[in-house]
Amino acid sequence: MPTRGTNTWLTGLARGLTSGALALTVFSLGGSALPASSLRQAVADEIDCYNDKDLYNLPECVERRANDAKQGNQQTSVFAPPPGDPGQQPTGGGQPSGGGDQGQSSGGNPPSGGNPPSGGGQPSGGNQPAANNPPSGGGGNQGQQQQNNDQDAPSGPATDPSQIVLTLADAGKQATDFGQHQGTDKYGQWYQARYERDRSDGASTLGPNVIDTKAWVTKDVDTAKALFKEQVAIKDFPERKEAITGPNETVKPACPGEDCSVQKAYWESDKLWQHLRYVIRRGKNVAVLYLFGRDDFFFDRKEKTNTWNGSGDWYPQTMVDRM
Repeated sequence: MPTRGTNTWLTGLARGLTSGALALTVFSLGGSALPASSLRQAVADEIDCYNDKDLYNLPECVERRANDAKQGNQQTSVFAPPPGDPGQQPTGGGQPSGGGDQGQSSGGNPPSGGNPPSGGGQPSGGNQPAANNPPSGGGGNQGQQQQNNDQDAPSGPATDPSQIVLTLADAGKQATDFGQHQGTDKYGQWYQARYERDRSDGASTLGPNVIDTKAWVTKDVDTAKALFKEQVAIKDFPERKEAITGPNETVKPACPGEDCSVQKAYWESDKLWQHLRYVIRRGKNVAVLYLFGRDDFFFDRKEKTNTWNGSGDWYPQTMVDRM
């Protein structure tokens, strides 16, 4: 094997042969063409492919070390891991084994097992666009998975009565906030809110003229049932301002919840108006909803008979959904 004194000449020769491997053909004495792969192997046999850092990465040397490994003749190199991994690049060299544009880890070697670093992101100092990086804290898609889990999980029963009552946004256009109140009684914590509209023809077509909504969160189902029973027994519409002309038992509005009762009455002035008082229980939560509005908002009148048109069903159902 030549000494290091010939390395300069050999390096130049090897690189020249490599760069012109596709253009040059060396002919044997018999006149037949000598394949480029044989030429590379011949050159590799004459140079130090294991310990010369200038020659280590030449294709001829990579091929030679691979052949030596197959034949069991691989030598120990100061630039490579122990025999058995001939394709490994030396420390501080080019791309990790396998190529590609994977991020470099410390020292130039790929992460153990070829997997991305812990946390699912690119190594520090990489040139991946910020938009492609996982959220702070790593974990790849964990942030999205957590969000999906939160959306899929049931919300459970309300623990705050203010979460159950209707809001000003629920009351709709031209509704005015008439105040909220809260407190605690023998049944538990309660919250009440009231919204009103002008009694004009235009405003009366937008929704109920009065929406009075109250909710309790009790300590258990038995307490809720007792509260429900007490509220159902109230027949005089304590939330009302307008008078009552008489009961209205000709229609039965939808009444949602595990337990539900609705009291109905009407008031006749120059126009016909309706009073509706719902009492609803779901689990250990109880709600009372009072609606007052124009007859033609709640009913379709045909030949002096009322047909419930469903316009008022959204309000009690929304409260049940929040319970």
